[in-house]
Amino acid sequence: MMSESEPVSEKTSSSWLSLWAVLEVQAQNAFNDNFVKLVLIGLAVTAAAGSAIGDNIEFILAAMIPLPFILLAPVTGWFSDRYSKNRVIYVALVFQFLIFGLIVVSLLMKSVQLAVFGFFLLAVQSTLFSPAKQGILKEIVGSQKLGTANGLMQMLTMVGILGGMAAGGGWFDSQLAALNAEKGVSVDNAWGAALVPVIAAGLASILPLVIGLFIQKTPDHPGTRFKTAVFWSHFLDLKYLFGHAVLRRTGLLIAFYWLVANFLGLAFFGFAKELNPDVASGGVSSSSGRMFIVIGAGLIFGSLLVSLLTRKGNKLFLSILGGLGMAAGLAAVGTLQPESMSWFGAVVVVGFSSGFFVVPLNAHLQDQIEESHRGRVLSAQNLMGSFSGIVAIVASSLMKLMGLSVSVQTLVFVPLLIVVSYVLSRMLKSSALKAI
Repeated sequence: MMSESEPVSEKTSSSWLSLWAVLEVQAQNAFNDNFVKLVLIGLAVTAAAGSAIGDNIEFILAAMIPLPFILLAPVTGWFSDRYSKNRVIYVALVFQFLIFGLIVVSLLMKSVQLAVFGFFLLAVQSTLFSPAKQGILKEIVGSQKLGTANGLMQMLTMVGILGGMAAGGGWFDSQLAALNAEKGVSVDNAWGAALVPVIAAGLASILPLVIGLFIQKTPDHPGTRFKTAVFWSHFLDLKYLFGHAVLRRTGLLIAFYWLVANFLGLAFFGFAKELNPDVASGGVSSSSGRMFIVIGAGLIFGSLLVSLLTRKGNKLFLSILGGLGMAAGLAAVGTLQPESMSWFGAVVVVGFSSGFFVVPLNAHLQDQIEESHRGRVLSAQNLMGSFSGIVAIVASSLMKLMGLSVSVQTLVFVPLLIVVSYVLSRMLKSSALKAI
């Protein structure tokens, strides 16, 4: 391993070993977050049925994810800029392991509220982890390979997400079915169905602590001093981002992607609830998990193909194709029968096109940021994505109150994607924006 004062070379074998270590621990981090999320949704829908928390658990957990980014993004961005990013990543991995212990305690106490708080702490951990894992990529591989590295990160993140959802939702529902068969159908069986999977995932979080040791050291920046103004500096971070035309336009496009993605995540839980109305028998977790697996598989292949196409340099025109493909896929998702073969095919199209849309934009944003501002600008971007998540929750809730079905809600985003794709095409043709 290199000392912190040495520059990171994109040609050394240790750089590529570090890259794979980063990719593996971030995939596992995504796995654990989504594993716990699906288990808790199944638990709350069953054990707390009829209560405010049970009937709205998908909205509650969805809100838990962006809130830490909104509250703590500038502080975590400062940590990523001030300290060696590999060190920040390792601290986040230790934090993750400890949080799993708290969630296990909450299940033993049969407290849904404490379990939800544990999930909130996992979101806090991800807030610390995110700018460090994103910012370290260029330090490890350099500009030329940044598009490929981002494509691999996007792909493996989705492997973690879909793997976590598949394992969490499927394991919970199978455990619940077994306990119902053994003890008779009862909502109390949900606690036992949740306990074993969470313990297993907690023990598995020890592995990243070992893998994290292989991440190459990157420099500290002792000149970056902490000031109390850091707590509200996200407005300054956003001002910096919005003050640069290329960063502003790219950031808004990425934020719009997360608006669509967060809404679709809520829509999948809505579809699953409609398909599985008997809460005592379960099924919501595994049903929604299947939907996420399918869209995740599409995103994996889309991201992988983008990585291959951009191995010699980023190609932003691919984002236009991605936006139009997402629009076409969502149009089919909103009109076909949920969980039919054709419906799942449409979901694959949405996922595949998503990779084309967001991967080139992420790579472009990271490459345009000055080194001294990378962590803070990425935190500002995460802040925009978090606000997009809140907007998605509000929009979905309002449309639900208006009596719109989940299918109709999905169709609302089709024309928006077409307009965004058109705007992006005009931006790419503009002589003033050739940089994008």
